[in-house]
Amino acid sequence: MSAAGRVLMVGIDAAEHGLIDALVERGRLPTLARLRRQGTYGLLQSPADRYSGAVWPTFYSGRPPAWHGVYHNKLWDPRRMCCVVPSAHAFEARPFWESLGPTVRTCIVDVPLVLDRANGTSGVYLNGWATHDTAPPHSSPRGLWRRLEREFGRRAMPPENFGPQDTRALAQLLGELLRATEQVQRVTRALLQREPWDLGCIIFGATHRAGHYLWDLDQARDRERAGPERCERLARALEQVYEAVDGALGELLAQADAATHVIVFSLHGMGPNGGWSEIVPEMLAAWRALRAEQPARQGALYRARKRLVGAARPVLKWMPPRLASALVPLWSARMFDWRQTRSFPLPMDLTGLLRVNLKGRERDGIVTPGEDYEAACADLEALFGSLRDGSSGRPIVSGTLRAYAEAPTGAVHREGQPDLIVSFEPLRASAVRELISSRWPAYRCAVPRWLPSGRSGNHLPFGWFIATGPRIRPGAALPTGDILDLAPTVRALLGLEPDPTLHGRPLPLGALA
Repeated sequence: MSAAGRVLMVGIDAAEHGLIDALVERGRLPTLARLRRQGTYGLLQSPADRYSGAVWPTFYSGRPPAWHGVYHNKLWDPRRMCCVVPSAHAFEARPFWESLGPTVRTCIVDVPLVLDRANGTSGVYLNGWATHDTAPPHSSPRGLWRRLEREFGRRAMPPENFGPQDTRALAQLLGELLRATEQVQRVTRALLQREPWDLGCIIFGATHRAGHYLWDLDQARDRERAGPERCERLARALEQVYEAVDGALGELLAQADAATHVIVFSLHGMGPNGGWSEIVPEMLAAWRALRAEQPARQGALYRARKRLVGAARPVLKWMPPRLASALVPLWSARMFDWRQTRSFPLPMDLTGLLRVNLKGRERDGIVTPGEDYEAACADLEALFGSLRDGSSGRPIVSGTLRAYAEAPTGAVHREGQPDLIVSFEPLRASAVRELISSRWPAYRCAVPRWLPSGRSGNHLPFGWFIATGPRIRPGAALPTGDILDLAPTVRALLGLEPDPTLHGRPLPLGALA
């Protein structure tokens, strides 16, 4: 047991700090308002401005993406020329709580994108119960999952309904997320009551799912026909989920005595979904056609998968995670004809992630290192930097970054980084009908009104934290920290020596400064 007292971390996944500020001001989040008065708070930088899928592995491993390697739930493997679902066998993202020592008892619930089951810990581990991100179910000790199902029922968090949305589906989602939040509160409260713990880390995933689909009605295809009552109810839907999580948080904090340090946090935020990353393949296809390049040939299985995403969506969303993971290398191995493909898009979320088919790095690479590689990157930068809204002439790209070139040479997973990361302006694709190029006058790329994902919200880069406890001096907002600082902060609060493998440093929480 830790001699310095307990630490309870509660993550509110992808909760937007600006919305929280507004709701606190209006008296709608009493628990978070009380914690702010009692403790200190601040913003946290995160890698979400480059790849939002990296935030949870960065938090729990205490290392940047190039060191742990996980920036999406599907990653490119240059040795196999296909995408893979990250696993503990191939990536370095191991949770910091595994190195706290056998005397520190843990209660870990639903930390997203943890690779495989818990190792080297003493306590309770539950994952995949109510995460936004699909995860194979894991629990420890043995039989815990079944015991929880018998007592609280089957998990209430539904699979993600990725694809076309309407107001009826969104109203159903709201009800499901409220029920899932209430169930998570009861499950985690029981675990904290019944099991001894020194570190608790509990994550609420409903805010993440709600932020993607309930941010507004931009992607509700029937919003013009839906009744005003339903639209008005959905206009408050996201706030209702935040309020439900705030209430659940209050119930959990009842398990924290006066000696417990509490850290409530989010690793990134949420805002309107620009949606540009979802049509990057179409942007590239239009460019290749303009340059009279042969269209990149795609394998039959890859083409079939793209067709099935819409037609078989009700079936695919209930596919067991392990089966879905096993299929990823099969369909992605023939994404393109690698003998003629110089560059290609990777699976992406917020930003555009692009890869060059580089000799010596990719198994079937055709671009020669040196001048040829530099030219391939420069061509991509020129294309995306030239793209404009066909009506207003407004640029859609805010900048590009050569992630592979800029990654430290000693980083363990440098080879897996995208060559180019494209960041987009806060202009919604749904407001644009056609893209043109300031460099290639004949360039045209049609922009679909409805995004393939059906998501009205997407990530913003800043997270936040609120911290309270006996060793934390109450005060105003602190200077912006980093999500890498959370793991070292926990070690310090538990009275443990610094871990040199963690890249952050403890947050200056009053007495810890």
